[in-house]
Amino acid sequence: MDKGAHFFRCDLQVHTPRDTNWLGQDCLTSDERHFYASNFVLACRERGLRAVAITDHHDMSFVSYVRSAAEEETDHEGEKLPPENQLVVFPGMELTLGVPCQALLIFDADFPADMFSLAMTALAITPSPVDEAKIAEVRRLDSIQSLRQLKSKLDEHQYLRNKYIIFPNVGENGDFSLIRKGFPGKYVEMPCDGGYVDGDLSRLGEGTRNIIAGLAREWGHKRIACFQTSDNRREDHQDLGRSTSWIKWAIPTAEALRQACLAQESRVSQEEPLLPSVIITGISVSNCSFLGPFDLEFNPQYSALIGGRGTGKSTILEYLRWALCDQPPPEMEEISVPNYLARRKRLIDQTLKPVDASVEVRFQVNGVPHTVRRSSNDGTLLMKIAAEEMRSCSEDEVRSLLPIQAYSQKQLSDVSVRVEEVARFVTAPIRAELNDIERQLEDKAERIKETYSAVRRRRALLRTLEERQLFEKSLSEQAETLRTSLTGLSEEDRLLLGRGRLFSEADQAVESWRDGIGRIGAEVESLRSTVTSFLSRADSLPDEPEEDILKEIYDDYQSLLSDARISLENILSRVEGIVVPPETLDESNPWRRWTETLASFRNAYDSAVQRSSTHREKMDQLKSIEENLLAHTRETARVKEELISLNKAEESHQAERESWERLIGERDDALEEQCRKLTEDSGDAIRAHVERYAEVEEFVNLLKQAISGSRVPSNKIEAVGDTISNEGGSFALWQAVLADLEKLAEFDAERDGVNHKPETPILTRLGMTTANLDGIGRVLDPDDWLALSLAPVMSKTVFEYRAREHEYIPFHNASAGQQATALLKTLLNQQGPPLIIDQPEEDLDNPVLLEIVQRVWKSKQKRQIV
Repeated sequence: MDKGAHFFRCDLQVHTPRDTNWLGQDCLTSDERHFYASNFVLACRERGLRAVAITDHHDMSFVSYVRSAAEEETDHEGEKLPPENQLVVFPGMELTLGVPCQALLIFDADFPADMFSLAMTALAITPSPVDEAKIAEVRRLDSIQSLRQLKSKLDEHQYLRNKYIIFPNVGENGDFSLIRKGFPGKYVEMPCDGGYVDGDLSRLGEGTRNIIAGLAREWGHKRIACFQTSDNRREDHQDLGRSTSWIKWAIPTAEALRQACLAQESRVSQEEPLLPSVIITGISVSNCSFLGPFDLEFNPQYSALIGGRGTGKSTILEYLRWALCDQPPPEMEEISVPNYLARRKRLIDQTLKPVDASVEVRFQVNGVPHTVRRSSNDGTLLMKIAAEEMRSCSEDEVRSLLPIQAYSQKQLSDVSVRVEEVARFVTAPIRAELNDIERQLEDKAERIKETYSAVRRRRALLRTLEERQLFEKSLSEQAETLRTSLTGLSEEDRLLLGRGRLFSEADQAVESWRDGIGRIGAEVESLRSTVTSFLSRADSLPDEPEEDILKEIYDDYQSLLSDARISLENILSRVEGIVVPPETLDESNPWRRWTETLASFRNAYDSAVQRSSTHREKMDQLKSIEENLLAHTRETARVKEELISLNKAEESHQAERESWERLIGERDDALEEQCRKLTEDSGDAIRAHVERYAEVEEFVNLLKQAISGSRVPSNKIEAVGDTISNEGGSFALWQAVLADLEKLAEFDAERDGVNHKPETPILTRLGMTTANLDGIGRVLDPDDWLALSLAPVMSKTVFEYRAREHEYIPFHNASAGQQATALLKTLLNQQGPPLIIDQPEEDLDNPVLLEIVQRVWKSKQKRQIV
């Protein structure tokens, strides 16, 4: 069972039907009181209350009834609630003291009922008869003239000592409050760490607020915690839970309430406290040669492992990091810097592998439980989400779903040694967002490769078409010249030969149409398969909400798919009636009639050629040219049809590339925003910003590889990268360089001619000579260019440390203590995944420790700290 401290929504002043100012029915019999108590517990549950204090004036008669009802409460299935989920009921009384003021006396939640009367006797309170509907008239306890005296009276009795707490009224309601003129002395001397108000704290004036906040010198700078209460006295529970406070404890005792008062920054809240959404709930190790098997639970806000040197604190944290696949900084060459990766590997090899152990970590993400189990034998990972079965997973999946931010001993002081580690302060809070962008970039890169293939195919087809049209023009002119040169033919044969070109052009058109229909048929068949697969889905119709509307939508959906399938099948049927062999068609079919007409003409044409014996050689030549021209025009028609299908290739490719570029911009925008937050979170101790498109090293290296053999000097290639970086990280310049390189990659001297070399103004401006450009064009092919274009010029995160006001120095120039302090402050101000730090105090200077503690109070509302 979870034994950690948790927040409970509390109403510490609730009255019962015994109160003389009660608005509702009296409860005389035991059954009536039990019935009231059951309804009261239900009302608490409905209002989200987890704890109440029953505080009638000088009376405790109803506490047992409410306790009993809380213990008997059941869930929706009629099962009793487990103790940890039951309503917490604090026994108590509202006292009217001779101070004069009112105060709440609250006992431990498990304070025995048979000691209620002893508590009243200790204060000389005469109990009202239990069988009466109302308590007797409340008499002020005039013998108690101070809260110190009240405590002394109670402490005289061993059975009460350390089992109660006193909260004076510190509101602004005159005779009942301790905060009024002439009472500073009584306030200063009181042994109380907390107080209460009837209603909301927002009603208090500035003066009263300053007093309880310890800001008033006359009131001894005494600071106390303050609790809002409903002072409910209504049977309809209208006021119940209207004014409450959230209090954190592990066990509901008076001492827990006192500790909450002493640590009110982290244990008392007047509004529902913020809790981290991503938390580690526990770790279990099946066995360990050092610690043996163990199972630990973690608090959702703050957990500390405490022990002497060598007791295993660091070991547990390293197991935690290893199971969650936390990546330590890359291996470093500097001997003075610890190699965290090697250290962790030795730990796993020496303490877990010998006993074939596994480490299991329990995690919650927005309330959804996750479990990760890692084997020390081979490092394999299993993951379970909610109630599903365990399944294998990758390290990337673990890091993506269950992120942490962790630092080993002295690691904060070493952060500045590597840029990657400093950058982690920017990337860690948005790791999931960055991973999503990276995945999208990879998907877009694949789409760009696909669309670029289509672009290259279209460009090749355009060149082919241009060549074919020129060749066809030549063949047409040759055929026409031969026809003109033929003499001595009959007029009928001359007309017949002259119509040969017309029939060829018409047949070319018909074949083009037939090819087009064939292409359409293939696309329609693909679409029909998609529609059929949607129709075959067994989607169940939801019953809620708005079943009638959903039914209409579903019917409309099904109707559209059915109509679409019928229409597509009709189209396919017509396509099949065209692309089949013409001789299988009906005699009246125009496609068959054209085929027969063309065959008849060609027979007549061949006969005319045979009859012209005088021009036998020319006629054979004419026939050969026309047959060649026919085959050529048919292939040209096929090329044109394919070009039609690629009409959008350039547009699609450009759209995918622009989308890819936008994602790069989104990533840099996210980093820029995190840099702004980091600067703000550090209290301007660190200044961070993004230099866009400044990391050109990878681009330069890839360019060198792509144009290897071009004899372009390395310094000229590096100068290109330097210019991109130095011009403020110019995206436009980077793209312009790529555009010039693409022209050179596409250029073919033999095909295009040396006199048609493309213009490359940017590369020329950057110092590339004609010989350099020729060399690049000779070795750079389109595939290498594509790979180069998809290697983004990365942005760089720059960090500076504030040495003094308005004066910043490079972060790596700050001392180790300065760096660690600034970074830890930043970590504690950031909202992010669980933060795991091993002995952070070793990295800090003593003067800042109290400030760090105060930051922890706020930080654990935003992220879990271990």
